[in-house]
This record gives sequence, C-alpha cells and structure tokens, in this order.
Amino acid sequence: VVTGGTNAAISEVLPSGTVSNMPWRKAGCKYSQNEIYFDMVEEIDALIDVSGRVISSDVSGSIQAQAHLSGVPDILLTFSDPDVIDDCAFHPCVRYGKFELDKVVSFVPPDGAFTLMT
Repeated sequence: VVTGGTNAAISEVLPSGTVSNMPWRKAGCKYSQNEIYFDMVEEIDALIDVSGRVISSDVSGSIQAQAHLSGVPDILLTFSDPDVIDDCAFHPCVRYGKFELDKVVSFVPPDGAFTLMT
C-alpha cells in the first residue's frame, strides 16, 4: 500500500511505454516475424601442470538473448540437466521463484538484446 495523502505525486496510471508491472517490456511491440535467439557463451578456466594434468578448473557462462516478439510473450526455457546450473544471476524478467521450484526459466522478455542469465 502506498500512502501520501491527497497532495502526493502518485499517479494512478503507469508511465507510457510500460506494460503492467513489466518495466523492461515496451507496450505495443509488433513484428511481422516473431523471433528470439539465444547465444550460450561458456568460459573455461583451468590450471594445468607441466605434464598436462588439470590441477583445477571452472566453467562459467551466460545466456545472451535477442528478442523480437509481438505482444507480451511468455517464454519457458527448460534444460536437460538443470542440476548443473548453480550460482546464477538472472535478468529481472525471470520468475526466480519458478526457477527455484521447478528448475525452469520462465520469463516475459524485454524487446531487443539482453543477458538472460549469468
């Protein structure tokens, strides 16, 4: 509940260009072809001794996306082995509770390029 009395500068409507509670999504997006592209970017850091044995290693990555979708699309991204995904940071469009519960990435994407998760 937001309070502030009758003199408060609180608007009853959202700013133009926003859709409900999704400030990352512009209103009225319309495309003749709906497209979304994902790039999986992975980095491997490893220490290897002189004989070629791996002393330590770490894999990290991100999912970059480019979305051109009309309306308010609801996307569900699933992984074949979600248990290997840990210590993630998500774009605000991702429903984090759904990921924690079901290990799926559910989101309404922003329009254009964005980092979905790292």
